[in-house]
Parts: sequence; C-alpha cells; structure tokens
Amino acid sequence: MHRTLFTPSMVEAFRTCKTAYRVGQAYYADASASAKTRLKSVTRRFILRGLAEINRGKLCSVNQVQKYMGQNWPVDILSAEAKDKDNNTRAFLFAYKTLTRYVGKPYKPYGAEIVGVAQKVRARVPHLRVYVEDTMDLMLWHPNEKRLELVDYQLTPIAHYDPRWPSASILVKQYLAERLKMRFPYERVTLTFFRAGSKEHQPVSLTVDESIFALHWSELVKTLETMKEESQSNSECSANCRHCQTAKEINADEPEAGDPDAEEPLVDESKGRETILEVNLNEMRVKESYSKTA
Repeated sequence: MHRTLFTPSMVEAFRTCKTAYRVGQAYYADASASAKTRLKSVTRRFILRGLAEINRGKLCSVNQVQKYMGQNWPVDILSAEAKDKDNNTRAFLFAYKTLTRYVGKPYKPYGAEIVGVAQKVRARVPHLRVYVEDTMDLMLWHPNEKRLELVDYQLTPIAHYDPRWPSASILVKQYLAERLKMRFPYERVTLTFFRAGSKEHQPVSLTVDESIFALHWSELVKTLETMKEESQSNSECSANCRHCQTAKEINADEPEAGDPDAEEPLVDESKGRETILEVNLNEMRVKESYSKTA
C-alpha cells in the first residue's frame, strides 16, 4: 500500500505557498539535483552529522574532530558545486569552528541520559493514511523528572516561538513524542532548540500545553488532508500570493555558505540521518533500521 509521507518543512512550505511547495518537491525529486546541491545545504548536513558523532561519543576531542573533517569533508561535491574557493574556505572554517566548539561543551544537562541520536521518528495519522516524520537530533531522558527532552540543532538564529501558536515542526514533534511514551513513560515533554555555531548561544526550551496542542493539531490534520488530495493535482496559489515569484526563482539570491545569520530557505532540505525509528500505531511497536548515508 502506498504511504504518503510528510515532514514539518513540507507542511510549512505548503502553508506558505503551494507553488513553493511544488517547486521544492520537484527540485529534490530530480535525480540530477544531487549534483546541484547548494553549498549551504552540503555544509549543513556535514555539521549535523558531526554533531551526531560527538553526541554518540565517537568524537571527544579537537584532534578527533580535525581528523574527522580531514577524512569526511566533501571536497569533491563542494568543488563541483562552488567554483569560488573563498566560499568553500568559509564553509570549511564555519564547520570546523562549530564542531570544535561543540566538542568542548556538548549539550547534556545534569542528570540527563542520551537515549537517541539523529533518529527519524515516523507515525501514522489515523483515518488519513498519511504518515508524518521528523528527525530528532538528540533525545534526552531525565529519569528524576520523568521528562523527555527533544533537541533540535539549528545553524541560524532561533526564531521566536509563541506557545499559543506552535509551528508545524513543534506540533509534529509533540505528536511523535506521544507515540514514544511506551518506551519513555514521561510526565512532560520539553522541546529544546540549540543553535550551534562558532559563538555561544543559550538554548531555547518550551513545553506545549496539551489543550493548545489539541486545538492546533486538528488544524494541521486538515492541512495534511489537503496536501494529500492536492498531491495529484496542480492547484495554484491565490493570484496575489507574494511568495510565488520567489519560489520560481529559488536559486536566486542565495545566502553565502557558513553565514550563521543567513535566513533558512523556504523549502528545507532533508537532514540525511542514519537511523530510522518507525512507530507503528496499529500494533504500537517500535522498529529500528539502519542505512548508510552519503
């Protein structure tokens, strides 16, 4: 049976502009798109993989980070993508500074246990035959507080989060967390957004109220239903959509790679994780599978 799968970035793009959503889907579905991968995207994925290796305990010192970068830095991809050596150099230095800073002070609050690193969590939305999926960069269990903490790493300034109006990313993470309660009998879930970079930044944590989650989740389910129905059609945005032209010029005015203050693209890229944690809501079982990533 065909499974329709949506991620938070896809939902956000669809809500913002249907044209942008379709352009992004077509771009990343194109087999040749890997050769056109933007410098910023490649650098971002490399940093996230490096952070995961640090959280797994495989990289514990600056020397190990240096060796890791020497062996794994995607020279071939970046040489083909960005002919400007200055951009490649800035991207390398930004990745190096980010990883060496984090290895000296990884995020692990007192009393917390690491229970998951770079895990994709997937769950079915009842009655829709639709699945939602998101990557949990870091999962921490606080046994004394019976609290599950889901950490999301960001390389750009952290947006202001209004607890009364949670984003699609927050709603999906909250929904997936509820499906993990069999493994982690928590009393509270905390979502933490950690900005990784060459400078120190305070993480931003929040807890979504259950009543607010229920209210907004019902609206998000309606969006998922619309996305599923329109995936087979070519419906357009309204005539006055101000994002359509920007979406059609998706490759124009790209921010420089390694710029920590650059804005995120309208359609986000997959984080390319190694571990997939799938939650089957019918049988409530947890299944893990592993695959190599480039």
